[in-house]
Amino acid sequence: MIDLTGYKLTFDDEFNTRSISLTGAGTTWADTRAEWRGDAFSDVGLGTSSFVDPGSGYDPFSVSQGALTITAVPDRTPYGVPGAWESGLITTQGHFSQTYGYFEIRADFSSLPGGWDAFWLLPDHQIPDPTQTGHWQELDVAERYGVSDSTVYSGIHTTDPGPNQDWQDLLQVTSQMPNPAGYHTYGMNWQPDQVSFYIDGQFIGSHPTPSDMHGPMYMIADLATQAPADIAGVPISSHIDYIRVFSSDPSATAVAQDTVSSPDGYDPGLYGATTASQVSQNPPTQPPPAGSTVIGSGPDQLVLKISEDAYLGDAMYTVSVDGVQIGDTLTAHASHASGQDELVTVEGDWGPGSHSVLVHFLNDRWDGTPQTDRNLYVDGATYNGAVVPGGAIGSAVGQTFSFQDTSTGTTAATGTTTTPTSGTSGQTSGSQTSTQSPPAGSTVIGSGPDQLVLKISEDAYLGDAMYTVSVDGVQVGDTLTAHASHAAGQDELVTVDGNWAPGDHSVLVHFLNDRWDGTPQTDRNLYVDGATYNGAAVPGGAIGSALGQTFTFHDLA
Repeated sequence: MIDLTGYKLTFDDEFNTRSISLTGAGTTWADTRAEWRGDAFSDVGLGTSSFVDPGSGYDPFSVSQGALTITAVPDRTPYGVPGAWESGLITTQGHFSQTYGYFEIRADFSSLPGGWDAFWLLPDHQIPDPTQTGHWQELDVAERYGVSDSTVYSGIHTTDPGPNQDWQDLLQVTSQMPNPAGYHTYGMNWQPDQVSFYIDGQFIGSHPTPSDMHGPMYMIADLATQAPADIAGVPISSHIDYIRVFSSDPSATAVAQDTVSSPDGYDPGLYGATTASQVSQNPPTQPPPAGSTVIGSGPDQLVLKISEDAYLGDAMYTVSVDGVQIGDTLTAHASHASGQDELVTVEGDWGPGSHSVLVHFLNDRWDGTPQTDRNLYVDGATYNGAVVPGGAIGSAVGQTFSFQDTSTGTTAATGTTTTPTSGTSGQTSGSQTSTQSPPAGSTVIGSGPDQLVLKISEDAYLGDAMYTVSVDGVQVGDTLTAHASHAAGQDELVTVDGNWAPGDHSVLVHFLNDRWDGTPQTDRNLYVDGATYNGAAVPGGAIGSALGQTFTFHDLA
């Protein structure tokens, strides 16, 4: 999941009311782009449509139940391109723009042939193309076409000549949605070194930030049409629940969140970000270092300097203090060979004494040469501003280091460690002690007398599939990596130990790094090929592709 701890909410429209006008004067949104206004009441548009203001005689916008609806219809007015469909666009051009940050729309995009939905950013000032080959700056958070509504296209347009030599591989992220109907979130985290894309809060891919993507950009959301629309000739509609923007810049000004009014009764929240009221009530004791990723919460700050050797993908890792993971899975981007570092600020409330830190490298890879080797490095650490001796551990493979908290007073609850009584990991002894050993060769996570055994396989493409396992909404263990080839009929066993009460229990195998580059051969997949619970087969446990599906096991005890 996207983690916006340390970010502030800087823009929010929940579409409880309508605030749209021709130029945006006095409103949140304009419905035409100034440079593309073709006449008094229209924008020349995209595809086979023009974008019109209600002054044209047709109003493409309506607000109801906390959602903005945009409806495209065949040509009705004398405005716009003659013969074009008439539809709607909203933009913050000239009114709101931001450099870097997380931009997210929650929308129910159209699934009708001819519909073309988009949420995208353009710069306040375009940088001329030095090669004069027709390139420009643009960030496409999401584009979806009704003729293939399960496919989402995200990407970057840049004047940098290198990436344009292979646009699909170097600038675009294509993903498949198993259940495209209804509302979904489409997000983009644009940072100085990386542009990362998300669907429903889940990471789907990223590319390095081009050299011409370091200035303020404004937002556009629209419903355009394409040729298939003319076949049916019926109106096409899309619905937007909200558009939110966040910033990790310590100097950014937070805004108050408007009343949440989800049309389908669900809201994913702010992913740990703060609003104006939260910022005023809880001023930080010290801002995190500029440009750092922030995980956790609390007055103490452990700052890590991280770098990597990227080979067939970036290094991924987690951070744990005293055996407790802080935040979610992180991805490295800074080049170790170039002497670069990125900062990760780990916030917490640790008591006096020594505390152990593990940076857990999740996807180590070595293909036989120094050039075909993926590595992760911890190049240094500070704790509350002081250098941590031994914090520069270098290669982060199984090593730990410790920092010393020299504060006085009672140890905070979050910093205490309970020593288990006899037995392992505090498990209950006696009748609840496990009577069966895990299957030979299996990975074991969790603890307890009950055993859920999963058969896992993958289609590995540009790296192995990574995933977590949750039971009844609670993650068990850390992030796992698949290795068994689905195409070769292989499986690996994952034994999930627990102590579950009688009744039904829901299992989610959460695929973290799905990837699809357009062909069956360029597709990373994860599969659950079967499951047993305490030795008995689980009906429905062979769910196949692990994309958002769950299954249930039943405890008879």
